[in-house]
Amino acid sequence: MVDFRSAARSLGILCLIGLLSIGIQGEVSSETTTTSQQTTTSQQQVTGSRDKSNTVRSLVIKGNNSFSEQRIRALMQTDVWSVYDETVLASDFDAIINFYMENGYRFARVDKEHTSVKKFADGVYLGIEIDEGVIGKIDLSGNEKTKKDVILRELLFEIGGVYIEADKEESEQILRDKSYIGAARITPLWDVSSNTVAIQVNVTELWSPPVPSIDPALNSQGGTFLLGLRESNVFGSGHDTEVRYQRISEIGEKTKSLLTWKYRMPRVVNSHWNFDGAYIQRREGDSWAILLERPQYTLKSRWSARFTLSEVIGDFSWFEMDPFSHTLERTDRFEVNSQGVSGRVRRYFGDRERQNYIGLWATSRRSKYELLEKKFPSTADPSNRDRKLVGITVGRKRVTYYKTQFIRGMGREEVFLVGSEYAFSFGHASSLYGSDKSEGYVNLIGSSVWTRGSRILGTALIDISSYFTTHIENSTFQARTSWYYTDVFNTGDIYTVDKGFRKNGFLDFHQTFVIKFKTRLEFGWHGESQVLLGAFNGLRGYDYRQFGGEKMMVLRLESRTVCGGTLFKKLDEGIEAVATFIAKPFSKRSVNLGLILSATAFTDMGYIWNGKRTFNLMDPKRSVGFGLRGGFAKVSNAGIFRFEFAFPLDAPSSPSIKQMLFWGIESTF
Repeated sequence: MVDFRSAARSLGILCLIGLLSIGIQGEVSSETTTTSQQTTTSQQQVTGSRDKSNTVRSLVIKGNNSFSEQRIRALMQTDVWSVYDETVLASDFDAIINFYMENGYRFARVDKEHTSVKKFADGVYLGIEIDEGVIGKIDLSGNEKTKKDVILRELLFEIGGVYIEADKEESEQILRDKSYIGAARITPLWDVSSNTVAIQVNVTELWSPPVPSIDPALNSQGGTFLLGLRESNVFGSGHDTEVRYQRISEIGEKTKSLLTWKYRMPRVVNSHWNFDGAYIQRREGDSWAILLERPQYTLKSRWSARFTLSEVIGDFSWFEMDPFSHTLERTDRFEVNSQGVSGRVRRYFGDRERQNYIGLWATSRRSKYELLEKKFPSTADPSNRDRKLVGITVGRKRVTYYKTQFIRGMGREEVFLVGSEYAFSFGHASSLYGSDKSEGYVNLIGSSVWTRGSRILGTALIDISSYFTTHIENSTFQARTSWYYTDVFNTGDIYTVDKGFRKNGFLDFHQTFVIKFKTRLEFGWHGESQVLLGAFNGLRGYDYRQFGGEKMMVLRLESRTVCGGTLFKKLDEGIEAVATFIAKPFSKRSVNLGLILSATAFTDMGYIWNGKRTFNLMDPKRSVGFGLRGGFAKVSNAGIFRFEFAFPLDAPSSPSIKQMLFWGIESTF
């Protein structure tokens, strides 16, 4: 009994404890549930309050024609289901504008007048209007002769389009490339009255005299003399035509009389196709050439094409060293008839600054040599060929614009495409499509232009080409580099075509140091081609063709001092008065030629040899000299006239130091 009661008492205590635990847990659970319900109810009230008044329910973006909506939304903190905040939205507008500015959209803005913020009971509805900078009008000035549409069609923008800074810079470059325009300025302004961009285009036209002229290829060592008419802007249309009577004379060559007609028609039927045609009457026969080209007129263009047809009849001469006189003498003279057909198409990928391209090309070249004259035995052995090649080209380029002066011309603004370009071409000739034999062709070309600050400009070019069958047959290696250390005394631009000479005292100077190097190495061309060295290719102080071989290199150092100031301004004004008087029957406007003069001092050094064992480092061909150069910056197609005294230091005859006067008109500075 005792044990039973004890067990019953223990069981009762356990039941009582269990009941108490259940009661306490129920109270705690009830309090927790009540608290959770209160919290949930509070959150629901807050959420409900935000959904009704502060939550962004809709976001519509308009006017973003240049960039996708996703790209614009990625710049913003405000988005659908986010909390609407005016401060955050204002920072979003700043982020959008900064993004457009960084991409060249100078006048881009968020049109707050058309931006809507609508608040309803269920939330906020946003509508954002972006104005990317629409062009409202384009005004043109300075075109006294050129038709308005001829200039406006070259611009990369139009009324109703969006203004982009890169389009403006490239449009200026396109206009400056025209032979009848000396300077181009494009100024964009914001028109408050219409909320659009107003663009002012100002050009400075070059004077193209409609009178008989002398061609820029006349010099004391032979070259060209012609009397003819050339008009680079026919009736203001931008067309270029030339009719001339020409006499070509070179030292050791017979004088040739030629009648030439050329016509260049850019933008055929307002397209981007250019047409060039030429007919040349020669003593040996008539020559002609036709070119139809669609260039990559802008870096935004995605393709280009070029097709040519030509037949050229002319002379081919062979020179070798006379062992008695130690001068280069012509041994053979051939008549060469060359017929050619070629075409290429290229496709470009990328943006303005970096592009890859791939192209397909085909060329047919038939050349036939006929011996006309042979003075004494030589190694000359040119071969008749009928070569037809089909190939592919792949390349890459990176370009930006760099504007300068007095590098290639005298006074006009010059623009270099700074960057690099590399291309590899592979072709194959086969009897299946008419080639006289099966062979392969490879070409690797690389060019680079770079700057260091605003004073150093460098250019480089490497070109390697080779024909091969089972072994390499004919190969050529060419390299050129130029360094320009400009404005070394920090004198600035002393002259511009649109403003003339600057005011900086009685005398003003612009100094440039120039270093140029070039080489040409031929392999496997023995008897078919040769390399010449002399004044013809940069070794001043020597004869036109002083030395011959298979390989050569030339180094040129030159100091150029362009002259300005009040003295030369008065000289230019005097010439303007005389030119205006002479041109009165042909032109009613004042004729300012823009005379620029430059004093030069130079030294040249060259080597020429036939093979590895014939190169002698201790046998250079050197010369020193000084001279005067000048040009008319405001005359279309004007050459650069030169008067130079050069002293050869390694002439083969005695005495070795004998001055040589060179005078002439050439095309580059």
